[in-house]
Amino acid sequence: MKQYSIVGNKKKVTMETNATRLKVVGNGCVIIVKSNQGHIEVIGNDCKIDVVDNFGTINLVGASGLVTVSKRYKNDDIQLIGASCHLLVDGKQKSTFEPFSAQLSPFSKNLDDVIESIFTFVMR
Repeated sequence: MKQYSIVGNKKKVTMETNATRLKVVGNGCVIIVKSNQGHIEVIGNDCKIDVVDNFGTINLVGASGLVTVSKRYKNDDIQLIGASCHLLVDGKQKSTFEPFSAQLSPFSKNLDDVIESIFTFVMR
C-alpha cells in the first residue's frame, strides 16, 4: 500500500479517492476526502477531517478535533483520541467514548503509597 506523509501546521489535503495510507502531522490541518477506501491518520490539535463515503479507517489523535462523515459502511473504523474531539455522522453528533482520567488507587493519594504497597507485596 502506498503511503503519503505530510508534515506541517495548517496544511490542507483534498482527495477524490483515498485508496492509500495518508498520514498528516500538524496542528490546524484540514483533510477533505470524497471516498476513503484506505487509511487516514491525523496527529495534531484543531484538525478537521471531512469524508463523504468511508469504507476504510480514520484515526485522529489530538485535542479539539472534528471528524465529519456523511455515510459509513460496514467494517469501517473511526478512532478519536484526545480532549474535545467530535464525530458527526450524517450531520448528527455521535458519542465516542466518555473521557476518563487515570487513577493510582482508590485508597491512596500519591504514588509513594502505591509503590510502597507493591514493593512490600513483592518482597514477601
